[in-house]
Amino acid sequence: MNQEQRIKTYQFLLRQTKHIRLCSLFLILCSLLTACEPDTACHQELGTAVQITLSADSITSAGDTAYYAQWDSITVVGIGSDIGMQDKGIKVMGLELRPDTNLTAYLMLYHNQIDTLYIQHTPRQQFISMACGCAVYHTITAAWSSDPRVDSVSIVNASVESVAQDNLCIYLHE
Repeated sequence: MNQEQRIKTYQFLLRQTKHIRLCSLFLILCSLLTACEPDTACHQELGTAVQITLSADSITSAGDTAYYAQWDSITVVGIGSDIGMQDKGIKVMGLELRPDTNLTAYLMLYHNQIDTLYIQHTPRQQFISMACGCAVYHTITAAWSSDPRVDSVSIVNASVESVAQDNLCIYLHE
């Protein structure tokens, strides 16, 4: 093989290598573009709220014990926050916990009584995705009430990571 043939063979191999590199790069880019979903829209519900149910018993005029599990009407105002709600005939209420502290308190007016509900919790930020950002989840560590009619406040599920699960139950004894 003479010098001229070697040069032609070398140039041919360089062209082929260049084409192989371009094809490889093109295939890699195509696979990346088709495999990735754009992070422009968040498809996950990020809202969290502590879900509170009511369980109560009272003595009827006939002397029987009657059980009920709904607030006839309730007004709630967050202490130190702008959380608030007013509703009638509800069985479960969802209230947001403060992400900047580990104690959230609410003034509650129900059954013609004023009560203060205290919820001690540990907030934590959880990264969801680039599109969604972070959600604030909470772990309830304690809950209590200032109303003497409240027998107890029970933690049903300490983990507050959505709006779809019961977390606390207020037991009234009238």
